[in-house]
Amino acid sequence: MADLDDLKRKRDQLTAKIQQAEARQRATAKKADDRVKVLVGAAVLHQQTQSTEKRAALLTLLDGFLTRPAERLAVLGEDGQGSEVFKRLVTGS
Repeated sequence: MADLDDLKRKRDQLTAKIQQAEARQRATAKKADDRVKVLVGAAVLHQQTQSTEKRAALLTLLDGFLTRPAERLAVLGEDGQGSEVFKRLVTGS
C-alpha cells in the first residue's frame, strides 16, 4: 500500500509541476501578445493622426470598436471627441 501512496504522491507532484509550466507558458505568450498589440496600436495611432481627417476617421473607428463605458471614456472622453490623454497622444504635446 505504501508503494501505491508513494506513486500517487509523485503523480500529484508531477501534475503540479505540469500546471506551473503551463501557467508560465501562458504568461509568456500573453506578454508577447500584449507587446505586439501595443506596438501595432502605436503604429496605427501614429499613422492615423497625421491629419485632421485621419484623426476623425480614427475616432469614428474607436467609437464603433469600444463598448465598455470606462474604455470609451478613457479614449473618447465625455464628448466623444477624444479624451485629454488621446488628444495629447495624437498632437504630441
